[in-house]
Amino acid sequence: MQEIIQSFFRERSLVNHQLASYDDCIPATENSLSRMEKIIRTIRVGTDEDFDDDEGGYIKLDVADQDIVIRIKNVKLGKPMVKEANGALNDSTPMQCRLRKLTYMSPVSMDFTIKRNGVPSPTEKGVQVGSMPIMVRSERCNLHPKHIAGDRVLAPTTSDEDKANWHDLLRKKGEDPLDPGGYFIINGTERVLISMEDLAPNRVTVEINKRYAKQTEVAKIFSQKDGMRKPLTVEKRRDGMLMVKISTAGTTAIPVVLLMRALGVENDQQIFQAIAGNTDSFKFIVANINEVKDNEEYGVETKEESHEWLQKKFAAGQQKEYREARVNQLLDRELLPHLGDNQEDRDKKAIYLGRIVRQVLEMAIEGRDPNDKDHYANKRVRLAGDLIEDLFRVSAGQLSRDLKYQLERHHNRKRELKITSCLRPDVLTSKIMHALATGNWVGGRSGVSQLLDRTTYLAALSHMRRVTSPLVRSQPHFEARDLHPTQWGRLCPNETPEGQNCGLVKNAAQMIDISENIDEVEIRERLDELEVYQPDDWTDGDRIHVNGDIYGIHKKGQKLVMHFKSARRRGVIPSEVSIRHDKENKDIFINTDKGR
Repeated sequence: MQEIIQSFFRERSLVNHQLASYDDCIPATENSLSRMEKIIRTIRVGTDEDFDDDEGGYIKLDVADQDIVIRIKNVKLGKPMVKEANGALNDSTPMQCRLRKLTYMSPVSMDFTIKRNGVPSPTEKGVQVGSMPIMVRSERCNLHPKHIAGDRVLAPTTSDEDKANWHDLLRKKGEDPLDPGGYFIINGTERVLISMEDLAPNRVTVEINKRYAKQTEVAKIFSQKDGMRKPLTVEKRRDGMLMVKISTAGTTAIPVVLLMRALGVENDQQIFQAIAGNTDSFKFIVANINEVKDNEEYGVETKEESHEWLQKKFAAGQQKEYREARVNQLLDRELLPHLGDNQEDRDKKAIYLGRIVRQVLEMAIEGRDPNDKDHYANKRVRLAGDLIEDLFRVSAGQLSRDLKYQLERHHNRKRELKITSCLRPDVLTSKIMHALATGNWVGGRSGVSQLLDRTTYLAALSHMRRVTSPLVRSQPHFEARDLHPTQWGRLCPNETPEGQNCGLVKNAAQMIDISENIDEVEIRERLDELEVYQPDDWTDGDRIHVNGDIYGIHKKGQKLVMHFKSARRRGVIPSEVSIRHDKENKDIFINTDKGR
């Protein structure tokens, strides 16, 4: 047993989950399309149109005489540097930053191309747009084995000699070789990002709502794509009506049948097939179809009529073009965006909606148990890389809008448009620095960044492995505070504070390994090889869900699951890929997302 534990920690430090998450977020030579690069390529300022992400982010200037567009890509992170009083730039070390009350950070640069009337000007490469704090001992840190010995790359996990050399070099830099890193140095103080529990996105949970002494069955899903989070609720009312609420569309409830018609499923038989489960549910489905057809409030039978009803509800009194655009935005961008945001994805959304409704009816009729929100399969842990990603997304958007404003001013004053003269690097830097220094994060969360507890070595390790819940401390939340069986081997059952934080602030177990984001492309290619296809009839076989997205159908679901499990055991696909077969509902769930 001791040999197994030693081999595990030979390759992983006690804060490996924080370091790996941060390394996955920042751009590096091996990770060309990092999370930061993906954020930059999805920037859209001044337009709502979709463009090819390979060409980079898109900023359109609002000027009268020309069509001017800026494309941004290739975000890079330099070495951690310190700027001296005389303007000289020198390599920075964590100890130097601690002693001189500096921030341990690297310059961030990007490539910009200005296009006038479709004609590109020479690309301005490596324009510095700000600075990014660097996590100590991460791949970009000057203390990492790849950088500390100059051109020579050390391998401390495989060579004892390299390990001894690395420790000697760390001592010379004033560092403790036993310090695992995993924290930031902001204005000379060590700050750690606390991991956060969150409900898993793109996952349906059903529950019973007992508010106002009326018991109703409800299904919820937090549909997430590119940082956008769009909650959706399906509710069976006491009169049997099945209603949908889209949070971004206000409090207006839309009948499920009407919404499915708007998505292009006009045939009653198709609606019936998409929802139908147990024979007892048939009467509810038929009653809902007839209610939407016959009730004067709705009176909808076709796709066009359902679109008109939605236009009256969400864009009343507006011009026809605006009303149509608003309904299309609702159906494509705000309704289940993780399934896609094009008109071609509407059939898929209708099928998915039918599956959600079926779960609500199963709970109402067959007494299906509600989902356990505290089950760890329904949770994801947001690590340092995820929190920095959220922060960088907001900061990069702010930088892009500021750049658009400055370029428009320069153009209106007949000045030459040059990115270096219009860009203000402090916009990006100050936003990131303020959040890390105060702990006030995007989305209104506070206490995300905390001063590292250096009372003892074990206190520091414990602080960096802490996992906190977003629930309000003043409320009882008895079930959330309780020890859950699925936390076994994942969270420490003993280490939690007394008082109001009891059970809400937890600590990771010693040998946990938290999954990083695995590229779906590899999994989708393997599914294509195994004859998974996109059909016209989504009920003819086992539906394959990849991270909540319905990818296709396979005739022999059990055989596909066994093939995937065998490939995972042989190391052909990553060990972090999970697969589950729901034989009763003919669904196969494959997960490759981060935070599991």
